[in-house]
Amino acid sequence: MKRPKRFKKLSDITIPTEEDGSFKLDPSVKAPLGGLNPFSPHFESVGQQFLQLAINHAKLHPSHSVLDVGCGTGRIAAALEDFMDDAGSYDGFDINEHFIECCKNNYSRDNFNFKWCNLQHDEYNPDGTDSTDEFTFPYEDGQFDVVLSIAVFNHLEIDWARRYINQISRVLRRNGIFLGTFFLLNSISMPFILQKKDHPFMFEKRERRGWYEYEDRPLFNVALPEPDIRRAFIENGMMIKEPIYYGQWCESQNAITGHDVVVAIKGYWK
Repeated sequence: MKRPKRFKKLSDITIPTEEDGSFKLDPSVKAPLGGLNPFSPHFESVGQQFLQLAINHAKLHPSHSVLDVGCGTGRIAAALEDFMDDAGSYDGFDINEHFIECCKNNYSRDNFNFKWCNLQHDEYNPDGTDSTDEFTFPYEDGQFDVVLSIAVFNHLEIDWARRYINQISRVLRRNGIFLGTFFLLNSISMPFILQKKDHPFMFEKRERRGWYEYEDRPLFNVALPEPDIRRAFIENGMMIKEPIYYGQWCESQNAITGHDVVVAIKGYWK
């Protein structure tokens, strides 16, 4: 049975914008806003795209238990709502309380659950009280078959990224699969960035630990060194499934979406 259209009564929900920090999430606002605006005409199609990527590359099945790290306003949840069967489950968490409120208002399946984690983040939760450095995902060890993280690591410092990878490994079952997106610094992307004369993807603040899109808003977009990300997966008992699919953002020839896509499997040696 086709589910009814959502997002018709959300004018009281607010989410950040790139310009002034907030706007009313209203049907009149059509800007994609990095995929967070459910009224954008691209919201559903992008969610469906990542569902297909998860099926193709993370072997996602309707009966799987799925964790959506940084679920936002439910782009992945919307795609999974008609895909998951009653034997499966979906859990999503985010650090922005408004995003979680949006999801709870619009996705009511019994096997769908959303949690707010009050982490401090300059872009998405500036008044948060908890530190990302020691953040523990609010889930049990080995709880999930598949972990997805779409457009999250490009807003994290490298130490935070390492912590997230540690927790992703912890909550994945043996042989479970992670699929996530990044901006990775490597021999493909760095020459592309260095020749840029303007944003986006200029990453004008450049440090060993990562390159940042803007001096005054470093977490707006973060590109992380690929060797550090690879090392973090290895240290946490996860094997990257080659190749990494470098994204359209750096004009890669093997792109399957805008960002770099990493697939990693939790191995038996951890």
